[in-house]
Formats: sequence, C-alpha cells, structure tokens
Amino acid sequence: MKMIVLGLVAMLILFTLFVLFAPGFLFIENFPRKADAVVLFIGPGNESRLDEANQLIKEGFTRYLLIPSSVELFAADSVGGLVRIGGNQQREILFLRIRIAANYKKYFENTHIEMLEAKRMMDVRGMKSAMLVSSAYHMRRISLIAGRVFDAGTYSITCNPARWQTPFTVSDWLNTEHRNLIFSEYVKIAWFLVYAPF
Repeated sequence: MKMIVLGLVAMLILFTLFVLFAPGFLFIENFPRKADAVVLFIGPGNESRLDEANQLIKEGFTRYLLIPSSVELFAADSVGGLVRIGGNQQREILFLRIRIAANYKKYFENTHIEMLEAKRMMDVRGMKSAMLVSSAYHMRRISLIAGRVFDAGTYSITCNPARWQTPFTVSDWLNTEHRNLIFSEYVKIAWFLVYAPF
C-alpha cells in the first residue's frame, strides 16, 4: 500500500512539473547574427513568421530568404523588397513532390523534411549559416531537428522565433488552441526522438 501511495505522489509531482514547465520549455531563442540566409518554416501564424524573416533582412542580418516547403529563394533588392529567384508557390503539391523525389522516409514529419530541404538548398548555393524562423512554440523542435541535420562544425545555425509571438506559459493550458499546440509539439518531439537514431 505504501508503495502505491509513493507511486501516486511521484506521478502527481511529475504531472505538476510538466504543467508548470512544459509550455515554456518549447521556447528557444538565439541572438540574431549575420547569416547567409533566413530560413522560414511554414505553419500556423505564418504572417508573424514572415514578418520576422522580413525584419531580420531589413535589419541587415542577411540578404536571402529560403522557404524550403516550396523550394523558394528570395533576395533583398535595393529598395527593401524581396525578389523571387526560384521556387513555386504551390506548396502542398510541391511538398509532396519533394518528399517523393528526395526519397525521404514516410515517417519523417514535415518540419524534418523542411530542414533537410533547407540544408540541400543551402548546400547548392554554398551557404554555411542560417537563422531559422518560426513560431515561438515551434523552436524547441526546430532546434532538435537542426542539431541532427546540420553539422555544428560546418554550419552556424541560430533559432529566431517571431518576436511578435510570446512564448507559452502556464496560463496557456486554459486556451484550447494553445493547449492543443503544446500537446502536439510534445508528441512530435517524442516521435522525432524515437525515429531519429535510425
């Protein structure tokens, strides 16, 4: 009986710690620094993500914007706009073609494929540094995947969340949409950690 009570207490403590710290743990941020390109990951909150990418370009950290989900490459022009160098805006169709053409494993999730495509696009152009841009809650997973895809001795990679999106806190458990995003991120992180060694 005593062991059961101790087990329940331990589970309650672990659950409490998860509730308190899990939302904030998803957030990672590096100081922006000069890079060959900013890499934009597509998903919920696209407008804020794109605003962040544009802001980093306007602030002079890079000239190039890579969008791996559509294999798009943009370069900053002299008046602060972006000019498409290559790619296709039909993202969903193209993304399926990318997955098939590159022979990526079926169990790879989309962010992993985007990261592999970002590396391929960078390698084609001789780029060795990048700022990875996405939503604040997405950055832990992006950092984990980047650590597997990019060799730290060869590439310089930073994580730069959209600055207009705040990291999740304990109060976000009360918001259904945010709660679903938190759970979804942890499920995807767990799945990546399971298949990544193979």
